[in-house]
Amino acid sequence: MAKQLHKQRIEKSVTLSGNALNKKVHLGKNTAQNIQQVTNLMVDIIKRQRRLWRTELNHWHSARYARYSVDYPRTYPLEEVYQDVLLDGHLTGITENRTLRTTNKDYVIAIDEIKDDTLTEYIKDKQWFEDVIEFAHQSIYHGHSPIWLKEVTKGEIKAVELIDRGLVIPEKHVLLKDYDATTGIDLRDVQEVVLVAQFYKHSGLLEKATPYAILKRHSWGSWDEFEELFGIPIRIAKIASQSDSVKEEVAHWLEEMGSASYGVFPIGTEVDIKENSKADAFQVFYRKIEALDKELSKLVLHQTMTTENGSSKAQGTVHENTLEEVVYADEKKMLAFLNNQLLPAMRAIGYPIPDNAKIAVEKTTDPNKQISIDGVLLGRGYILTQDYIERTYGVEIESMPTSSLSLGEGRGEEQNESKKA
Repeated sequence: MAKQLHKQRIEKSVTLSGNALNKKVHLGKNTAQNIQQVTNLMVDIIKRQRRLWRTELNHWHSARYARYSVDYPRTYPLEEVYQDVLLDGHLTGITENRTLRTTNKDYVIAIDEIKDDTLTEYIKDKQWFEDVIEFAHQSIYHGHSPIWLKEVTKGEIKAVELIDRGLVIPEKHVLLKDYDATTGIDLRDVQEVVLVAQFYKHSGLLEKATPYAILKRHSWGSWDEFEELFGIPIRIAKIASQSDSVKEEVAHWLEEMGSASYGVFPIGTEVDIKENSKADAFQVFYRKIEALDKELSKLVLHQTMTTENGSSKAQGTVHENTLEEVVYADEKKMLAFLNNQLLPAMRAIGYPIPDNAKIAVEKTTDPNKQISIDGVLLGRGYILTQDYIERTYGVEIESMPTSSLSLGEGRGEEQNESKKA
């Protein structure tokens, strides 16, 4: 019974006591009246000190146990693990590669699928919008991204900030007061100022990537130890004297030699160099690291040849097409988030955006491909307008010919002129 009441408090509570406030604040539905209250509370909530520590597989297991608890799920243990494994260079590269393929597109606001330049100015070249789409896409890796519209004036967003993911339980729609709290803000009551993006499952792709990253780090560490033990030949000094002072002097010279190829020793001292006869560590450690990198690439990018050297152009094309499918799926999820969460929030803040307006990706045309398509159209008798040609090819046309000449006719005349010559 006590656990049931505890669970209901997590699911239904809509009040929060901030450190800067002496009383509880009820968050109502009127965003315009409550933005300042939410701001005061959020300033306390987002200030958290990160713990820096090396994670191991047992930390990953315990963090997953906390995340999937039925009664009291917690996200911060996994988030601490994710922050550590993201120090891996390859994992950082492939995640940012996938993110950039979605965020490096031109987003516009369109009405009836036609770009509206006036409305597009609300998001064009705005740092806050670039942050929103970046934070939102990172939810693929972390499971969720709670985005706070931090600085808002009437009809304008000035800045946004990513709330500590460890404070949010997305399936319960709760933003906790603290990591171990059982009450917090019901995110559905403040959805105009706190947006929650979730493009993947609750725990994100990093849950699957963590074991590979940790095992890879182990291999690097073992390889480093192998280098210290066997990478440098062992030097053995044989001396005739039994004097401790002479032994110390010879040991000192051996230590001072470092990587030098010479040393000064007392008379009667013989120095023997023992080369390492161990097996090639490259085949042991590097091959394992290489295999783990490939597993990470397949997990995040669904292929390997856009980050590794491929064996043929045909295989590279197949892998690139696979990645394009992944990026297209990400793009659809991004547009759903922007149109279902960001646009309603912008309207609530005061942006004069019509209800039939939507955010879309501006389609860019490859001139080399488009000229082939246009050639086919001209060959079939279609007439291209001056506005279309200028927009597609980025040229300015002073005047159009009085009669359109099809591509086929043009080629025929060229052939006739050639025969006459």
